[in-house]
Amino acid sequence: MCVLIYFLGAERLLRHLNANKIPIALATSSGEHMVEIKINHHRDVFKLFHHRVCGSTDPEVKAGKPSPDIFLLAASRFSDKPCPSNCLVFEDAPNGVQAALKAGMQVVMVPDELITDELYKGATQVLKS
Repeated sequence: MCVLIYFLGAERLLRHLNANKIPIALATSSGEHMVEIKINHHRDVFKLFHHRVCGSTDPEVKAGKPSPDIFLLAASRFSDKPCPSNCLVFEDAPNGVQAALKAGMQVVMVPDELITDELYKGATQVLKS
């Protein structure tokens, strides 16, 4: 199983997964430069990630979310090439949820409070935080 984490604020979960030898990747629509800015104060946490896929700047990402490209590419870059059904995605946006589902992955959504319940459609699980 692999876990693809898209959002910040999950340090405890990331450390738990790492301690239990579950590989983690970051799959973000942001470009590499923006990711570097965003993770600047969290470098120790982001060292736990096996790799990252930055959709805006990775030439292998042909289409953005809700296309499944970014998640399928992230999974393919793990050394054991897990089956998409063995991957779990954490998402905060409806387009990301749809991309994960199209990739054949399970997805936990942690939505913004302003997103209506209708936009949670399809998520395997919805968490408040």
